[in-house]
Amino acid sequence: MAAELGNGELLIRLLVAGGAGIILGLPYRKRPGGVRAHYLVTLGAALFCTSGANLVGAEPAETLRIIQGVASGIGFVGAASVLKKGSSIFGITTAASIWIAAAVGCEAALGSPRLAALVAPSIALSSWLIGLLELKVFHRRRVMHELRELREKQKEGGRS
Repeated sequence: MAAELGNGELLIRLLVAGGAGIILGLPYRKRPGGVRAHYLVTLGAALFCTSGANLVGAEPAETLRIIQGVASGIGFVGAASVLKKGSSIFGITTAASIWIAAAVGCEAALGSPRLAALVAPSIALSSWLIGLLELKVFHRRRVMHELRELREKQKEGGRS
């Protein structure tokens, strides 16, 4: 628990959280919710968890409330990354990634920094691989492009 941590171990946990955020943000480096946002989310979640745990001590129920507050609060940040344009919705994957970055930050701060350091690259890698699967197998981007073209033709047909 963070209340029992020395400054050195606390610094290591925060560094692990920040590093995990950078790794989690790599698949989103060309988007608004990119590397910096993931870094700040994991580091912020870790700081909230350690600060709260230092205030409440080793009370498990109070520590769970802190984690719950971080999880619900980060939902607002994730919601800001979701955009709706017509019938298309963009940014859901980024929002989910930001939410899981907060969970990794909490794990680094209150749980096992080693587990957080292992989970972050595996999440980033699996997210990247699933993105390739969507592109190559499910042709998701091609389908989205075809839908956009169809809508544009419909709009042009309605103007005549």
